[in-house]
Amino acid sequence: MTKLYCGVDFHKRTSTYCIKDKEGKTLEVSRVDSDRLIAALETRKGLLIGVEASGGTNHLVELLKARGHEVKIINPTKFQAIGLGGKKTDERDAIALSEALRLSFIPEVYHKNLCARQRKSLIVGREMYVRSRVNMMNHVRGTLREYGFPMAVGKEAFLSEVDAALMEFPEPKLAFLLTDLVKRVREFMDQEKVIEAILIDIAKEDPMMKLLQTAPGIGIMTAFTFAAVIDDHTRFKNGKVLASYLGLVPRENSSGDKRRMGSITRSGSEILRRYFIHGARATLMHAKKAKVPPKDRNKIWAMKLEAKVGMNKATVALAHRMCRIAFAIVRDGKPYNEKLKHPLLRSEQENDSKKDVA
Repeated sequence: MTKLYCGVDFHKRTSTYCIKDKEGKTLEVSRVDSDRLIAALETRKGLLIGVEASGGTNHLVELLKARGHEVKIINPTKFQAIGLGGKKTDERDAIALSEALRLSFIPEVYHKNLCARQRKSLIVGREMYVRSRVNMMNHVRGTLREYGFPMAVGKEAFLSEVDAALMEFPEPKLAFLLTDLVKRVREFMDQEKVIEAILIDIAKEDPMMKLLQTAPGIGIMTAFTFAAVIDDHTRFKNGKVLASYLGLVPRENSSGDKRRMGSITRSGSEILRRYFIHGARATLMHAKKAKVPPKDRNKIWAMKLEAKVGMNKATVALAHRMCRIAFAIVRDGKPYNEKLKHPLLRSEQENDSKKDVA
């Protein structure tokens, strides 16, 4: 069967697709309602379909794959061919996508399975509650301070003092608004606990998450997010590639014999990168405050680095190392070993040497 190449410019209401043959001849360009896109392509056989990554793309890809099509998700930020010539239309986008598929010149995005996407949705849902709660607390705290009612730092101190401060607040109408916000803060906290209980139950049944939590600085939230974001670890060659995927490597702008390194790229999942950095900072601070010097060689390395370059850079460097160690734990299926200086490098070097011998 002759393979045909179909570029789809997918949107919420309408979508445009372009079908080309292997010689580059355009067979069809059509605009349809998005809910009729599956039916429009169902009669075609041997399609290689390319869809830009956007909201609802994963569900569309699953439906297309279920009907026997080969589908690739394209990274729109790296696909620079769209809109060339200063005329960007849905039809031109679809034509460019189909042509890139025909030439095998596409930056593809990994299609995560349904379980990983559901877990990621749980994490993001909890994040929404946390951010909403923090924003409301900060608003109430700032308003009370504006009228002479300063609040102590911390969530627990805020909740223990805010009711008494509102009782003494001189403006009844504004006090009513602030009281309602505090009520919603407590409701959000209850919802956070419900979601966290769900996450803990799932983590208890997942062997990979149990192994990840043996490493310092990796708790339930980091382990759960790691499993949800990474999904299949075999899609990464090694831990270094994974750290680059999460944006924990320096930004580079080099030319000729001059190599310029900047701050970290911050690409990939912001939530997982933030959890690794928070875990690294907590690990480093705990190691510094401990009465007994740590025996963990990674903690010792981080403390020496902190003395040279400062807390922030050492924290990011330790987060980078923790990310690569997490990859090694998942890949090897073994718990963390504090006696090893850098277990991931050792195993990676062994694998590379075996490949060279072969």
